[in-house]
Amino acid sequence: MESPFEGRLVRLRTREPEDEPLLYQWFNDPEVTEHLSLRYPLSHAQEKQFIESASSIGYNYASFGVETIAEGRLIGGVGLEHVSPENRSAVLGIAIGDKAFWNGGYGTDAMRVLSRFGFAMMNLHRIELEVYADNERAIHVYEKVGFQLEGTRREAVFKFGRYQDVLIMGLLEGELRWEAR
Repeated sequence: MESPFEGRLVRLRTREPEDEPLLYQWFNDPEVTEHLSLRYPLSHAQEKQFIESASSIGYNYASFGVETIAEGRLIGGVGLEHVSPENRSAVLGIAIGDKAFWNGGYGTDAMRVLSRFGFAMMNLHRIELEVYADNERAIHVYEKVGFQLEGTRREAVFKFGRYQDVLIMGLLEGELRWEAR
């Protein structure tokens, strides 16, 4: 049986206390957080608290570290939040913090593994996400995985001195793509 936590390049795992220094480094790097909702620097204490809360058992979220299969190296994190059992839906978030693994297919693989987990293990019917309209690299990945544009929140976020549109994208069970298009 195929592991619900592994793809071709990455596996999902719990976040551990020893991950804190990497998370602190990544989420205080403006290049990493440019397209995330984070605005302000995070402290070591905040990162430790995040790891503790993300590793506790919860029914309204599933949060994981992303590590490479080849090296067992932590490269980012993914999660399904705001889970609604009644609607069988959740909101997806992803960050590949290790820039050495950008543009290598790791984010795409992580998206596919997390979406498969959501549909097969959490009984979700719908996964949605928000992405800044100027984040072309992420939009390409989301479309490749099967997400479809559903709407635009015009000038919804003010960051880096300007307003940005936020796109809403959704994926329904049965729409997940494993093959490149």
